[in-house]
Amino acid sequence: MGRIMKISTQGQIRIPKKIMSALGIETGDYVEVEIENGHIVLKPRKLIDPSQGWYWTKEWQQLESEADRDIKSGELSPEFDSAEQGLKWLKE
Repeated sequence: MGRIMKISTQGQIRIPKKIMSALGIETGDYVEVEIENGHIVLKPRKLIDPSQGWYWTKEWQQLESEADRDIKSGELSPEFDSAEQGLKWLKE
């Protein structure tokens, strides 16, 4: 069942936290507003292409930071002329 919300003098409504959580949206996110069959429809939108969203996850960014530290400290594997050489090095 829907909830009744009051529109403010500035034309704003408050989206309940429970609904935001269910939709995976947070403060500062964007929504697309459309009219469909006489209804207002809000659709969550991210400004990042969904196929690239994994890169911006907290976990991936942590791994990127670790890789940057390893590169800065020189903790790198040697360069290989082939994938086979690389696999051999990993197995040793």
